[in-house]
Amino acid sequence: MSPAIILDGIGINGEFLSDFIAEKIADITLVERLILNLQNEGFTKIYLISNNKNNFQLTNISRPIEIKTVSFEEIEKLNEDLLVFQNNVVLNKKQLFEILDLSKESETNIVFKGKNEFTGVSLIRKDFLNELFLDNKINDVLIKKADIIDSLDPPLLLAKSQIGTYDGRDFLFSHISKNVSGWVSKNINSKISIPVSKLLIKTNLHPNTITFFVGCLGISCGYFYAINQALIGAIILQLSTILDRCDGEVARIKLKESKFGQWFDTALDQLSYFSMFIGIAICLNNPNFFSLSNINIIIKQFSIINILLYIIFITTVLFFMIRRTSNGSLAYYPGEVDKRVPLHERSLLYRTISKYRFVLKREFFSPAMIFGSILGYKFLATTALVLFTFGLYHQVSDYIALREKSDITY
Repeated sequence: MSPAIILDGIGINGEFLSDFIAEKIADITLVERLILNLQNEGFTKIYLISNNKNNFQLTNISRPIEIKTVSFEEIEKLNEDLLVFQNNVVLNKKQLFEILDLSKESETNIVFKGKNEFTGVSLIRKDFLNELFLDNKINDVLIKKADIIDSLDPPLLLAKSQIGTYDGRDFLFSHISKNVSGWVSKNINSKISIPVSKLLIKTNLHPNTITFFVGCLGISCGYFYAINQALIGAIILQLSTILDRCDGEVARIKLKESKFGQWFDTALDQLSYFSMFIGIAICLNNPNFFSLSNINIIIKQFSIINILLYIIFITTVLFFMIRRTSNGSLAYYPGEVDKRVPLHERSLLYRTISKYRFVLKREFFSPAMIFGSILGYKFLATTALVLFTFGLYHQVSDYIALREKSDITY
């Protein structure tokens, strides 16, 4: 099966597809978006269906891929199954994955549909290629012969009235959150990050550059914790948490996601937390802020222990992610472990802790620090020690379970 993109002719809803040739989202044409998404899914050959072989320039395709332009009359000579996309289709990689998955399960022609409308995507078997077009228009008779499959998350098929609007961009942003993003991130933080990202995609800023500046903002919180300004430090940490979505959002819209970007973002995120714990320890151990009373001496030791526990905690998680997964986001760690050792096989205490491990996700932890800063440094240090103790138990349990499951260490 090879993908094919229709550049002109008449689409499934009677639209003239040549009208959409120049339509762009974030300076990437819709056709280039389809090609890049298909390339990311491992396709090395793509057909462009057009009677005018010189009507399109691929300026954003830098990686090698075999692209052949064929006329409508030449299609039936291809003699292979085609996954056909109209050039006014807007989709993300999750929607493309669903289409590919459904295509593999079928042995017939397929026309994909969603929300009572055609999606502009169809799978045509080689025996029916001669019936795909009639007068450069997708054949209505063929549609009646094909299986109609309703997509759970359908792509957007742009209409002529939507050319030059932000409808395609807004559609992609409405699907921008990662699968592991929690309720707070999707429903609260995104209300700020997405408008900012819509401005950022108009610039030439690379997502890694955004990561760097947001990371520096997060790391700066440690300074304010150190000078006994915990509330300011917590607000800065929360602001960086909200804006931390922007680099990923821009990367997904501009199709510039990378493994380096994931790990770079993860590294700066963890440096932000490390800066915070260092700042809390510096402040608690500063006699100008906290006297040497018995309780304060104990709390001071808590703050130092927290730094050591954090280093152990994050090191073991990072080691697992590097050795066992291809993902650079630590948000995927619990799911990766659960795939290898299902929760029903774990201890009662572990299952109980797992129900509340979401509180350690940045989207919950950062706003909680604002509340904690109001209660004071002693509360922060003590609460952090409790969380790290349970977290360390979680880590040790993971190590033992994974070793028993695979008979090797991680």
